[in-house]
Amino acid sequence: MVTELGLQEDAAMIAKPKLFGSFSFLVLPLLIFGGPGLIRGQSKDVLEGAKKEGQLVFYSGMPLPDAQAILSALERKYPFIKTTFYRATGSALVSRIQTEQRAGTHIWDVMNATGFEPYVLVEQGYFAKYDAPERKAFPEGHKDNDGYWATMYTSPMVVTYNTRLVSPAELPKEYFDLLQPAWKARLGLDSSDLEWYANLRKIWGAEKAQKFLEGLRTQEVRLVQGRSLLTNLLSGGEVAILVNNFLQNAIEAKGKGSPVEMLALDPVISAAGLVGINKLAPHPNAAKLFIDFVLSKEGQELIVKTDRSSVRKDVTGNPLDMIKNARVVPSDLSLGKDYIRVRNEYRQFLGIK
Repeated sequence: MVTELGLQEDAAMIAKPKLFGSFSFLVLPLLIFGGPGLIRGQSKDVLEGAKKEGQLVFYSGMPLPDAQAILSALERKYPFIKTTFYRATGSALVSRIQTEQRAGTHIWDVMNATGFEPYVLVEQGYFAKYDAPERKAFPEGHKDNDGYWATMYTSPMVVTYNTRLVSPAELPKEYFDLLQPAWKARLGLDSSDLEWYANLRKIWGAEKAQKFLEGLRTQEVRLVQGRSLLTNLLSGGEVAILVNNFLQNAIEAKGKGSPVEMLALDPVISAAGLVGINKLAPHPNAAKLFIDFVLSKEGQELIVKTDRSSVRKDVTGNPLDMIKNARVVPSDLSLGKDYIRVRNEYRQFLGIK
């Protein structure tokens, strides 16, 4: 049974993990079947340890239905593990984890998030080292060298456009084509797209990246926080082109019948949805089982069913295959070390107050 922690908790609850029952929660039905099995290279000691622990707490920004699909599959594979899910995104998730640490409370076992924010936790030593056997299937750039994190999913960032407002003949060939007069006041961009900018800056150089963002400002680009909201604006025809969007958002919009299409301009920066284990995890063996599972071919096949991309080569139905002819560059999360400078530049060049 997957349990979702409520989104409103007070300080007392954070300070006392034994008060799990005090959280508001949603019980989701699950049919338990099948038996536990070892994944490639998995230790029997880990399996036995997880049986004794019997629980797993997963923190992530994934929407509930997507997280439920993965956690329910884990419970079917390992019926002795009961999972709990807490959802928060970006800085809110990082802040919660840091608050728990300061309070001496250790609740979460595994966390997953996209962007620079979770990398702060890596830098601050929150993650345990676990060189999962399945990491071997993940190429360089989609895992660290020390075994602290790997890419649970990757999110390619592509241009998306409204097919009713943009004809194939009008499509830009490169990013700087978006600075042509025809696109003035017709573009949209996330107002906090720091990871994308930082990686473009690394690839293009500071001068070229600055010129592009200042050009977008001149174009009166519409700045809105949140790619999901921007995708809705695109679908409704309020903007003609999103300068940058997750591939999965475009796929989901198209699946709902929206007049949306994607365009992979060079380079395609691909954000890392990193996953790692709490170094003070209350259920460390169950956490290892989760990592082994979610990085395995079986786990990654569940990931791609949520319209997210996998970097494993043996996974079928992978959204990443839709842009296989593009140059896809994994996001360099170490750029997050300069988060303040990157944020200030982004806001300055785009004229964000």
